[in-house]
Amino acid sequence: MTGEPVIALDAYTSIGFVGAGRLGTSVASALHRAEFRVVAVSSRSDLSLEAFAERVPGCVPVPTSQDVADIADIVFITTPDAVIEPACSAISWRSGQAVIHCSGARPVSDLISAQESGARTGGVHPLQTFPNRDSADLISGASAAVGSDDPVLLDWLQKTVYVLGAKLFTIRDEHRAAYHASAVMACGLVASLMGLAAEVWAEMGVSRAEALDALRPLTAATVESVGRNGLPEAITGPALRGDVEVIRLHLEAMKNQSTGVAHAYTALNYDAMPLFEEHDGLSPEAAEEIKNLLRQSLESLDRSNPGGTEISGVNERGS
Repeated sequence: MTGEPVIALDAYTSIGFVGAGRLGTSVASALHRAEFRVVAVSSRSDLSLEAFAERVPGCVPVPTSQDVADIADIVFITTPDAVIEPACSAISWRSGQAVIHCSGARPVSDLISAQESGARTGGVHPLQTFPNRDSADLISGASAAVGSDDPVLLDWLQKTVYVLGAKLFTIRDEHRAAYHASAVMACGLVASLMGLAAEVWAEMGVSRAEALDALRPLTAATVESVGRNGLPEAITGPALRGDVEVIRLHLEAMKNQSTGVAHAYTALNYDAMPLFEEHDGLSPEAAEEIKNLLRQSLESLDRSNPGGTEISGVNERGS
């Protein structure tokens, strides 16, 4: 708008945060360590505000999100995903201001009300887990997805990601949901799968904590091997080797486990068969026999499911 001061986006531009959870606090802390000016934060939780301020010296907790927008020229909205759009809509934005969300799944268009007010809008999502508010160190070395239709803001986001030591890639809104689902598969669902694997040990009288302690080095070595060797080279196990009898023994053992454990083991093996078949050590004959065993097991699990709902989707996989 004519007459309003031009807002320059650089390392000295004032930054504020709406939301003070684990991700927001960690990102703000990383920015502060890189000598960006994080000046204001708002949150519905006084405890979160206090924790944020402790980790970001010089940042002032303020009562409302509007106060953040009035003080800072760049505003990160780090609320839960469902709150991003209403949080943005509740604020009166200034022309030339930058508004950024950190959601992996939500489109930048959730910030449309800010854009209509003349603000620049974009998104940056660190592809990393933030188990607590002290996770700033995890950003360096991780990847970060950025997106913006505004070239000035996109340039600032790209430079900022570089300064924080993350690996940059750009993403379009239409790809965000699938990208984030992939991230969940590689993060939260891996942890959940470890929980299911640990459940198997209960029949041996081993607690979940003890089982996880035993399984963790195995999982860590597997992840390391994926990074070092790629796929399918990092995959091990009887299906990859074409060891039909061991698969048969496993499926028999799964009959004594919960439906969830049995289904996870069987469906994951079945759906990963195309990846296994990329490996030279698996013969077509063994692969077909293993797929038949797994398919039969999934069909049996479907029939025994008390709710009567297909849990395997085996009919969609084909015969």
